[in-house]
Amino acid sequence: MRDDELPAWRSLATVRTVYALAFMAQVVVATVVAVAVRALAGGAPRPSDFLAWVLVALAVMQLPLAALSASRLGAIGSRQAALSRTLFTAITLSATAWFTALAVATGQRRLSVYLPLALVMMAYGLGFLVVSRLAGHAARLPPAAPRD
Repeated sequence: MRDDELPAWRSLATVRTVYALAFMAQVVVATVVAVAVRALAGGAPRPSDFLAWVLVALAVMQLPLAALSASRLGAIGSRQAALSRTLFTAITLSATAWFTALAVATGQRRLSVYLPLALVMMAYGLGFLVVSRLAGHAARLPPAAPRD
């Protein structure tokens, strides 16, 4: 993202790729951790309704937090800052995967697992919308000054 002129399509492709890779990496790690914890814990899990709904609430709270932080386009002054904001958005939105993994690892059932799983998919889609806007903003920004 250091070219003098950055076409919008190239900015969009770069930012979306970075977002998808960062988001999916977090999902994969969360899944591996949940499976490992479940396998190592042994014994029958004891689901907790309180824990289940706390995890759902935390996952829901991640969506507006990430969307609001990523939509502050005025604070982005360079293409590198846009790329950093993309990574931050991906990590923040993929926190929903960690809450889902914790729900699975602790043996939660039915809606308390399906709802966070749906939120992970919603977060992925929301992230694509937010970073697409970010990519358009990044394409209009001047390249960073070369470092000495």
